[in-house]
Amino acid sequence: MLSTLKQYFGYASFRPSQKEVIDQILDKRDCLAVMATGSGKSLCYQVPPLLLEKTAIVISPLISLMQDQVMSLKQRGVRAEFLGSAQTDGSVHTKAQSGHFHLLFMTPEKACSTPLSFWLELQEAGICLFAVDEAHCISEWGHDFSSLTSFEEFSSLFWFIRVEYKQLHKLRDVLLDVPFVGLTATATENVRIDIINSLKMNNPYVAVGSFDRKNLFYGVKHFNRSLPFVDELVQEISKYARKAGSTIIYCTTIKDVEQIHKSLQEAGIKTGIYHGQMSSKAREESHRSFIKDELLVMVATIAFGMGIDKPNIRQVIHYGCPKSIESYYQESGRCGRDGIPSVCWLYYTRADFAKADFYCGGLRAENQRRAVMESLLAAQHYCSLTTCRRKFLLSYFGEKSSAEKCGNCDNCMVSKRERDMSKESFLLMSCIQSCQGYWGLNMPVDVLRGSRAKKILNAHFDKLPFHGLGKDYSSNWWKSLAYQLISHVMIVGYLMETFRDTYKFVRVSPKGEKYIRSARPDHQPALILPLTDEMVEDEEQQCTTGEVGELNKVYVGGKEYELLLSIDRRDWICLAEAQIFHMLLDERTKLAKSIGTAPYAVCGDQTIKKIALARPSTKARLANIDGVNQHLVVRHGDYLLQTIRQLSQELNLSLDGGANLENANTRKANLVPHHKKKLTPAKFDAWKLWHENGLPIQKIANFPGRSAPIKEGTVVEYLLEAAQGGLQIEWTRLCDEVELSRERLSEIEGAISKVGSREKLKPIKDELPEDISYVHIKICLAMQDCGLSPEVTLPSHLDTSKADEFVESESGMVSTDASCSDKAHEVVISVKNMATHCCSDHNEETASLMVRIAQDQEVHPIHDANLLSTRKRQKVGIPEESSTALEATESSILDWLKNYDEGVSSAGANPFNPYLCTY
Repeated sequence: MLSTLKQYFGYASFRPSQKEVIDQILDKRDCLAVMATGSGKSLCYQVPPLLLEKTAIVISPLISLMQDQVMSLKQRGVRAEFLGSAQTDGSVHTKAQSGHFHLLFMTPEKACSTPLSFWLELQEAGICLFAVDEAHCISEWGHDFSSLTSFEEFSSLFWFIRVEYKQLHKLRDVLLDVPFVGLTATATENVRIDIINSLKMNNPYVAVGSFDRKNLFYGVKHFNRSLPFVDELVQEISKYARKAGSTIIYCTTIKDVEQIHKSLQEAGIKTGIYHGQMSSKAREESHRSFIKDELLVMVATIAFGMGIDKPNIRQVIHYGCPKSIESYYQESGRCGRDGIPSVCWLYYTRADFAKADFYCGGLRAENQRRAVMESLLAAQHYCSLTTCRRKFLLSYFGEKSSAEKCGNCDNCMVSKRERDMSKESFLLMSCIQSCQGYWGLNMPVDVLRGSRAKKILNAHFDKLPFHGLGKDYSSNWWKSLAYQLISHVMIVGYLMETFRDTYKFVRVSPKGEKYIRSARPDHQPALILPLTDEMVEDEEQQCTTGEVGELNKVYVGGKEYELLLSIDRRDWICLAEAQIFHMLLDERTKLAKSIGTAPYAVCGDQTIKKIALARPSTKARLANIDGVNQHLVVRHGDYLLQTIRQLSQELNLSLDGGANLENANTRKANLVPHHKKKLTPAKFDAWKLWHENGLPIQKIANFPGRSAPIKEGTVVEYLLEAAQGGLQIEWTRLCDEVELSRERLSEIEGAISKVGSREKLKPIKDELPEDISYVHIKICLAMQDCGLSPEVTLPSHLDTSKADEFVESESGMVSTDASCSDKAHEVVISVKNMATHCCSDHNEETASLMVRIAQDQEVHPIHDANLLSTRKRQKVGIPEESSTALEATESSILDWLKNYDEGVSSAGANPFNPYLCTY
C-alpha cells in the first residue's frame, strides 16, 4: 500500500484516517468519510483501484470538477476518465465498460441513466467501489443553498428537483457486493445520518476527521457596498496579485460580480468572471483559464468552484455574507489546500441578513423553511462574533477545541475593546420584554431610537418609558449589541432568537430575565462586553470607506506585518532559496503549458518548495522528495534536474541542499549566521520579529500564521539561544518586558553563588522569592554567559520598585516612561468611575458627558510623554492635601472640569483629553 502511495502520489505515509478508510473499503465495507478540504479524502477512493487493478466509480456533482480530477490523475500515471455530455472521445464508453480505467467519474444523472448492460459488463470486468464525492449534496440538510443567485436557479438546483442524487441507492441492486463510499468535507450529524440513509449503507464505517484548517486565517469585516470601498478592495488585491497565488472573490449578486470584475480589469489584473447568466462555453473557458493560472483572480457567484481541485488558491474573499456555515466552510476551504498559509476574508452588511423571505419563498414544507432559516441564522452569528471564529466553526460541526484562542483569526489576533454596557443592555432587554417578544429586532431598536412610525404608534410603544432613550446610537449599533447578548454557541446568552415560518422573533432568555430582576433603573450589575467593529465605527463616527481589512497584512503592537506570504518564509534559510522557489514555479508553468495541463497537476507548490530546498542532483534524490511521484520523475525528471542545476548556479547555491557559504558574510539577516550555535528557522524567526521588527514577546507567542500559539517563556528561550548564538540582544528591553529589575538580578546572582552550581535551576529557584521565575533565572545565566553585568547593562530606572515607575492619580497609576501611551487607558478608568457614580446619584447628562470624554480618550490615547510629569508619585490634578477619594457629585465633577479649562501647569496640556475645554 505504501509503495503504491509513493509511486502514484509521491508520499511516504498516509494522513490521519486515510489508511483506516482504505482498509475498510478493501474489506468491502460501506464507508462515510467526513474530512476537511485539503486533508486528502480523495485518496480514500483513489488508492483501492490501483491496489486491486479494478475500476472505482466516482459520482461527482460537476463536469468541470471531474475534468480537473481526471487531468491531475493522468499526470500521476493513473488511468482515469469521465463519462458525460462533455466527453468527446467516443471510445471512452467502450474502454470503461471493459474495465480499462482505474477511476471512472460520472454525474449522478449519468449514473442513473446508464443502461443496465453497462453495469453488468463492468461488474464482470471488476468494480472495487462506488464513491459519492461531495456527498452532502445528497442531503436536504446539507444542500449548498449559497450557490443560488435567483429563485429560478434555486428551484432548478434544489434537491427535490435533482432527484438523481436520491436515486443512487437503486444501483445497489445491480452492483452487488460493491462497497458504497460517501465523502464530504462538511457534514453535521443530521447530514451524516441523511447520507447513510439515502445510500442505504449497511453498517458503514464512519470516519470523521478534524475540521480544523490550521493554515487558514479567518477574518470578518462590516462594510458598505460603495464605489470607494470597491476601489480600496481592488487596490489591496492588486498588491497581493503581484506576489503570485490565486484569489477567488465570491459575490452574492451578478451585479456585484460584474462591478468588481470590471474594476479589477481596469487596474490591469488578470481576472476571470463566472455567473449563471453566462453561456456554458464562456463559463468553461473562464474556469479553465483560472485552473491553468492564466488568470490571477476569479470573481464569481457562489455557484463557482464546488470541490475545485486547485491547491494553490491563496485567498478567498466573500463579498457578502454566505447563506450557511456549511457553504462558507466549503467555499473558504478552497483556500490553501496544499497546506501553505492562506487567508479567508468575509465582508458583510446588515442587508445580507434580511433575505430569509427570498430564500424561503418557494418552499412549502416547514422543515425545509426551518433548515434555510437555521442556516442563515448561524451565518449571521458567525459574522457578529467577538470570540474565536475557528472555535465557532469547529463547534458548529461538533468538534471541541480546548484552546479559547486559535491565534489565527481576526478576533484572536487583535484584542477587542471591552466596556461595561450594563445600562445599554438593560435598556435593550427591558424594551424587548415590553414588546412582549412578538417582534424581531427592528421594533425594539426603533422604539429606543425614538421612532414615531405608524406601527409604533398603533402599538402604543411610543408611550413606553424606553422610547427615545437610545437615540444616541444607530440602529446597527443596537443590533450589534443584541447579537452580543443572543443565546448561541459561545455567546453570552441574555437574548434568544426564534422563528416561525420565515419570521424571526427576539425575546429575553431566562438568564436575561434574571439580569433584569437584579437591576434597577438607576443601577445595573456590571456587564462587560467587547465592542464589535460596527459599534466602534459608529461611536467613532467613521465611515467604512477606506477600511478594507488588508488581505495579507495585519497590525500587531502598532506595527505592520505580512500575514500571508506566497511561501511560508519561516522555513527559508536564505533569500536565494526563496528566489529559486519562485523561479521553479515559473518553470513549472512553462512545462504545464507545453503539455496542455494545469501547473498544479504537474506538482503542487508545497512539493516545489521542498525541491527548492533540497535542489537534488540526481533522479534518485528527486524521487526521495515527499510529493514527487514516479510519473513526474520518469516524464519530467531530466528537465527538472537541468533547470535546478542551472538556477542553482545562477544564484550561487550548491546542489543537494547545501547553501553556498562563499557569500555567507554578505547575507546579513536573510541568512542564519553560523556562530557558536546554529539556530533553527523558528528560533531565528522569533529573534528577527523581536529584534528587528520590535514585536513584543506576547505577540510573537501568538503570531498569526503559527499553527498553534507557543508559551511566552518559549519565546524568551529562543531569544536567549539567539544571544548565545552570537545575535544581538537588547538586554535592557528584554529585562523590561519580563519585569526583571537590577535588584532581582542581584538576588539571582546571590542565589547562584550560594548554591555554587549552575547545572540545575531548582536549587537556585528554592533560594529566591516566589515572584522570581525560572525565566528570570535563565536570563541572568545567559547574561553571565555573555560576560554581561547588570550594573553595566541595565539603566537605573530598572533598579527602582514598580511603584517608582508610575505617576499616581486619584484612581490609577500612569506610566511616566516612553510607553506611557500604553497605560493611558488607566486614566480613562478614573473618568468612567466618576461618570458611573454621577449616573446613579445625580445628573444623567453630566454622567453622559463624562462617559463621552472617557470614550473619546480611548479613541485618542495619549501619545506624548511630555503630557505627563516625569516626577515620581506626583498627584495629577488633585490637591496634595487630599488623601481621600473625592465624592463624584454633579457639583464636584463640574468643579473638577473647571480646574482643567486652562490645562495642567506641569504638563502644558490636559492629560485626559486635549479637547476637554470644548465640552
